[in-house]
Amino acid sequence: MKSLRKDYVKIERNGKLSYGGNQMWSDSKTLQTCGCGPVAVLDTILYLTGRQDRPISLEEYNRELEKMSRVYLPLVKPFGINGLLLAVGMNRLLRKYELPYRAFWAVSGKKFWNRVEELLDQDLPVVFSVGPNFPAVWRKHRLTFYAKKADGSFFPASSAKAHYITATGCDEQWLRISSWGREYYIKRQEYDEYIRKHSAYLVSNVLMLKRIR
Repeated sequence: MKSLRKDYVKIERNGKLSYGGNQMWSDSKTLQTCGCGPVAVLDTILYLTGRQDRPISLEEYNRELEKMSRVYLPLVKPFGINGLLLAVGMNRLLRKYELPYRAFWAVSGKKFWNRVEELLDQDLPVVFSVGPNFPAVWRKHRLTFYAKKADGSFFPASSAKAHYITATGCDEQWLRISSWGREYYIKRQEYDEYIRKHSAYLVSNVLMLKRIR
């Protein structure tokens, strides 16, 4: 499996360590409702600045999440933040922390998996979207998230639509992701089918990070 080279972001909560952040742990009702975008961006910034090398307290994480959402990634309840504004906020943060990247959304699906692998090869977390049902946004089709058992087998554990997540590894069949503070897996074939049948690459795609110096 292609994978990030370092441990992923860990939040310490009630004596346990998470796999990335979870907007539901915030005291902000707006973040709880639609804060998946700021979580994906914050986790990426924490990884790129080397702060993933130690567990982060829940209090510290929530302070940064709420500040980031307020200043860089404003949310509109219940819709959250659209992809364009997410990329704008990410670029402002990349400049703030003097990180040598520029963020932009891919819109074509032809090289989707190549882009994911390209970013992982560079040790870059992959922020991407499980878009809404499109154009019929009121429909309720969702993408299944799987959890991994101790014996290596997988079982359906959750599902999502209109949701930002972060990929940390992939192989020919599975994509490993962080969502809601947990490690999940997505079947690559099912993601492709979800986009083809229920969404579109215009709203379900990869937030690319390109090195600029």
